[in-house]
Amino acid sequence: MRNIAILTFLLFLSHCGYSSIYKNQQSLDFQLNIIETVGDYEMNNFIKNEIKLYSNTNAQIIYNIKINTDFEKEVLTKSSSGVITDYNLSVVSIFSIDSKNKNKTFRFEENINIKDQADTFEQNTYEKNIKRNFASSIREKLISTILGLNDN
Repeated sequence: MRNIAILTFLLFLSHCGYSSIYKNQQSLDFQLNIIETVGDYEMNNFIKNEIKLYSNTNAQIIYNIKINTDFEKEVLTKSSSGVITDYNLSVVSIFSIDSKNKNKTFRFEENINIKDQADTFEQNTYEKNIKRNFASSIREKLISTILGLNDN
């Protein structure tokens, strides 16, 4: 009985409809060179690491990118005793993309409201994970934008 359940689960997973958003692209035939970063150091590093995953070093099309990020942690609410209970984490990333003497600028934003946690270590780990997720989302938007540039 257990084997049937596992087999059914595996069959369901293999046919769940997942496909990569880049599946229809034969290859991402461009190189992304990050030439300058300004702003939040940690957020820029997360974004750079995400971008490296999609840069083809042997490509003919080369994009030089400047990144300017601003990460903010804003207090939203406090309890009646003055203890912070909710935060808003937000990032604004501005990309200047230079290719073939054309310069385009794009702005991407992400934000989320979170609850404060009593454990500082858990809070910092949670915020770092959110930053990684922001970087991944921003990378997705950037790659989609660059693919749109290639179509023109």
